[in-house]
Amino acid sequence: MKTHNYSSECSVRTKRMTMHKLPLTRFFICAVFICFLSSCRSGESPETPITGKLTLIADSAGLDAAQIQAEVFSRYYPDATIHTVPAEGSVPLRRGQAALLSRKPQQDSLAVLRVEPVAHDALLVLVNSRSHVRMMTREAISLLFPGLRPFTGKAFKEQIRRVASGRGETALVFRSVYYEAKRRGEVPDGVTVIAISQDGNAVFPGSEEIMNGSYPLVTTLYYVYYPGDALATGLGAWLTDRGQSVFARSGLVPLFEQARTIILN
Repeated sequence: MKTHNYSSECSVRTKRMTMHKLPLTRFFICAVFICFLSSCRSGESPETPITGKLTLIADSAGLDAAQIQAEVFSRYYPDATIHTVPAEGSVPLRRGQAALLSRKPQQDSLAVLRVEPVAHDALLVLVNSRSHVRMMTREAISLLFPGLRPFTGKAFKEQIRRVASGRGETALVFRSVYYEAKRRGEVPDGVTVIAISQDGNAVFPGSEEIMNGSYPLVTTLYYVYYPGDALATGLGAWLTDRGQSVFARSGLVPLFEQARTIILN
C-alpha cells in the first residue's frame, strides 16, 4: 500500500502557487506605480475643479470675457492657472483646453465635448451719425450682410473708421466687441447704433431687450470643454453661477436676470 506524503505534496503545491502568483504580483505593483506616476506628474498635485492649469481659447466675441473671467476665477482660487489665447480658425480642443465661442463647434465633435450656453451677445448695426438711417429691418440686414457675419479683428477697426468718416455706410459688429472697443477709446466719433425691427417694432440692443429676446439679433456665447477635465468642469460651473455677473463687465448679457439684494433699515 502506497503512502502519500501530504506534507511534501502541500509544500510542492505551495511553491507552484507562489511561482504562478509571482508574475501577477509584479504586474499589480507595476500598474500601481504607473498610476501613481500618471496622477502625480513631476510631483504636481492631481487636478481638481479649483486647482491645476487650463488653456482657455476664445474667438473675437469671447476673448475679452475670457480674460476677465480667468482673472477673477484665479483671484478666488489662487491654485488655478487659466491661460487665455485667441482662436485661430477652427478650434480642435485637446485635453487641458476649453473654449469660449460665439458659434457651436461642428456636430461631429459634440459626442465627446460638452457645449453649454453661458451668456448672451448681440449683433449691432452701426451707421454714421449724420446718416438719416435710424432703423433697419432684420430682413434688410440679412440681405446686406449674408450669413450675418460681423466684422471682427482688424476688419472691425477698419470698418468703423470707414463708417465714422462717411466712406462706409454700415457695419455689423458684436455688441461685446463694440462696447469693449468703446471703453478703450478705440471707437471714433461719428458712429451710432441703430434700432432693428422684425415685427414692426424697432428695438435697440439694451440688456433687457437682449435677455427677453425682443431684440431680433441676439447671439449666444458657448463654453466648450471635455467633461472629464476637472478644472475645465469647475470653470464651467463658475461661468453659469458667479461668472454671470462678471460677463456684464465685458459687454455681454447674463443668461438670466441677476438677483438683487435690498437692505431695509
